[in-house]
Amino acid sequence: MNVTFIAVECAPFVKVGGLGDVVGTLPRVLARLGEHVSVVVPHHGVIDDARFGLRPLTSFDMVWNESTTRVDVAATEWEGVTVYFIRGWPFFDAGERFVYSHDEGIDVGRFLFFSAAALALVRRMAEAEAWQPDLFHIHDWHTSTVPYLLQCLYRGDPILGGAATLLSIHNIRYQGRGVGWHLARAGLPPVDHPLLRAMGQTDNTLAIGLAYSTMLSTVSPTYAREIADPEGGYGLDGLVHARLSRLVGVLNGIDVQRWNPATSPHLTARYDADSLERRAENKRALQREIGLPECPDVPLMGAVMRLVEQKGPGILFPAVRRVLSEREAQFVLLGTGMPHYEDQARQLGRDFPGRASVNLTFNELLAERIYAGIDLFLMPSLFEPCGLGQMIAMRYGALPVARAVGGLVDTVTPDTGFLFADYDAGALRGAIHQALDVYTGQPDRWRERQRRAMQRDFSWERSARRYVDLYRQAVRLHRQVA
Repeated sequence: MNVTFIAVECAPFVKVGGLGDVVGTLPRVLARLGEHVSVVVPHHGVIDDARFGLRPLTSFDMVWNESTTRVDVAATEWEGVTVYFIRGWPFFDAGERFVYSHDEGIDVGRFLFFSAAALALVRRMAEAEAWQPDLFHIHDWHTSTVPYLLQCLYRGDPILGGAATLLSIHNIRYQGRGVGWHLARAGLPPVDHPLLRAMGQTDNTLAIGLAYSTMLSTVSPTYAREIADPEGGYGLDGLVHARLSRLVGVLNGIDVQRWNPATSPHLTARYDADSLERRAENKRALQREIGLPECPDVPLMGAVMRLVEQKGPGILFPAVRRVLSEREAQFVLLGTGMPHYEDQARQLGRDFPGRASVNLTFNELLAERIYAGIDLFLMPSLFEPCGLGQMIAMRYGALPVARAVGGLVDTVTPDTGFLFADYDAGALRGAIHQALDVYTGQPDRWRERQRRAMQRDFSWERSARRYVDLYRQAVRLHRQVA
C-alpha cells in the first residue's frame, strides 16, 4: 500500500510535541511491516539541513494567491522512508526560527499553502515514478484541508482521485479557525458541506477535515469517546458524533529502542524487570545531579511536563506542597511553559530546599535519567489525548500517579500505577498518599507493580498493525463511494 503522511512536525527533523513523535516513528514501523510510506513536511527554517542530509530534489511552479509561487522541494532517506520538505516564498523561509506563529490566522494560511503544495508534489512524483497513492494520512488541523482539496481540485484525477484519507486527531482543542478567507484568496471555492453548514463550521479547518476525511482516528480509544461529548469536543462534539461510525481510537506507542533502560548509554546503571535492584544506582545518581540529598529509601516523586493548563500544574503544585509538608518525600520537576506556572514552580523550590528540585528547561537526557531514578511519576492532566510520559515512566519502572482521562486510562491500570478521577488538588494528593503508603509499607507489592509496568507492550508495532487495518478499511470505503 502507498501511504503518504502529510504533517507539520516529524521528529527528529522538527518537533514541538507528541505529533512530531508520532509522525517521526509510525512511518518507519510501517515501512518495516512492508508498506510503502513517504512523509511530506514543511521545510521549516529551524531544520538543520546539513545534520539530516537534506538535498535539493525538485522545483515547480504553483499558482497561489493570484501569483505564481516557486515551490522548492528537498528530500532525504530515513530508515526506509522518503521524507520531502516543502518551501515556497513567503512560506517556510530558511530564516524563520519558529514552527508555529504566535498568530493562528497566519498559520492557517501557511498550512493551507503547504497542504496544497504537498498534494501537487505527490501527484508529480507519482506520475513520474508510475505509482498511485492509496491513502493520505493527515494530522490535526494543520493539514485538515487535504481531503477538501482532493475533492475540489482532484476529484476524478487519474492519480490522486482514488486516494482515501485518514485524519488523526492528536488534540481537538486546536482547530485553525478562519480558513475561508485564505481559501478565497487562493482562488478556491468556499466549503459547502451540509454538515458544516448546519453546524456553522465552514470556516473551521479541523471541522473541514472531520467532515471530508474518509476515516478518522484519535491517539487513544478513550479520547475517541471523550471528543464526542460536549466537555471534550470543544465545540466539535456534534460533528464528531455525526461521524462516529468512521472514528477509531488507536493508542500511540513509544520508541522502545530509544526508551530502553536495559541498553541506554545515558544511565549510571542499566537494568530490566529482572534486575530492578540496580535501579537504585540511578536514583542516587539523579539525586546528586539535581541537588537533593542521596536518600535511597526516601520516595522520590517526579514530573516531566510542559507547564501549561492541559498538563495540570494548577493542581500539581498545591498537591505536592501538601505532600512534602505531611511526610518524608522528595520531588523533581523538569519542564517549561507559562510564566505564572514557572513562578509557582520556583516558589515551590524555594519553600522546600533540599526536598524539591525545580529545573525550568527541557533536556531529553535529563528526562531519561529522571524516569530511571524517580519512584513516582506525576501526570495530573486536565485532558490527555494519549500521553507518552506515563508509558516511558512505566518502561523505566517509575509508577504513574495519573488522572483517569484519555490515554492515561488506556495505559495505566491498578496493577501498574495509581489513578484518580476528579481534577482537584485534593484528589491528586490522595492518590499520591495511596502510592506512598504502598512504597513505604508494602515493598514486595511495589516491586511487583514495577515489574508489571516494565513488561507492558507499548511498542509501535502493535499500533502500526492497527493502522494498516484502518488504511485498508478507508481505501475500501473510498472506492465504494468513488
